[in-house]
Amino acid sequence: MRQVDEAIERICEMEAIFDQAQKLMEAPKDNKEEYLNYQGEIEKLARYYESPKWKADFALDEEGAIPKDLKRGVLSEDGIYDLLDRNKEILEELGADTSSHEKPGICLCDAQEIDTGRLILRSFRHEDAESMFRNWLSDEEVQSMYGEPTYTTLDQVKELIDRYTDQTKEGRAFRWEVIEKTSGECIGQASYFLVDKNNHFGEIEYCIGRAFQGKGYATEATRAVIDYGFEKIGFHKVQICCRPSNKSSKRVIEKCGFVHEGTLRDYFFRNGGYEDRMFFSILKSEYNKHDKP
Repeated sequence: MRQVDEAIERICEMEAIFDQAQKLMEAPKDNKEEYLNYQGEIEKLARYYESPKWKADFALDEEGAIPKDLKRGVLSEDGIYDLLDRNKEILEELGADTSSHEKPGICLCDAQEIDTGRLILRSFRHEDAESMFRNWLSDEEVQSMYGEPTYTTLDQVKELIDRYTDQTKEGRAFRWEVIEKTSGECIGQASYFLVDKNNHFGEIEYCIGRAFQGKGYATEATRAVIDYGFEKIGFHKVQICCRPSNKSSKRVIEKCGFVHEGTLRDYFFRNGGYEDRMFFSILKSEYNKHDKP
């Protein structure tokens, strides 16, 4: 049942992209900027069509497992192929008019491996599940501080790894496990858990296991992810947030050069009381002005 529910959710998401793309194609020259800005979503649709997930969803539809009243034009091979082909033609037509301008958009590449000196940031692997579980995912204090659930079995951790992997493949997030070079242990994670392809920004989150805190690892990993966001993905802005009570996280944010944008008051209800949510960001223009550590 979970497989069907996930397929329905995925199909609905792709249908929304499909419908908006068709709408923009009606008069692309009249809304050129909006059309070019929507390319990230159309690329996501193209990746879906070329992935095993499309074939699996198509098979479920053929079996009658998908509700018949669900609009699902994205499962029409001719329909989606024609849309992507037409998109290429429109981009060529618009290219003559926009050749002197930088094309907006971000690169939905894989989360490539990053060497920071003391750490390796790499894609999540099942073989690291035990290390993840031992060092941070089973620690209620650490997980609670970052607003995440505590995991109690290795099977749960492996399911989490699969979700993280799918999110990156589908362009919904960029996630890395943080490996300490000297021990080879997975000591935490760093990610762009939110990727806004239309407005070209990403939001960072990170977590470091308790036994490895106080060594500057969170700052080192976060700086690497910021660099990756601007240099590889092409973000215009990188943002991050924290609760005022998380003083160690706030220090990391300040060390990385983020600017305080504002505070949403009483945003979280935790442990019987309310807490604010503080937002920080770095713009690409500000990032260029900073010397890299």
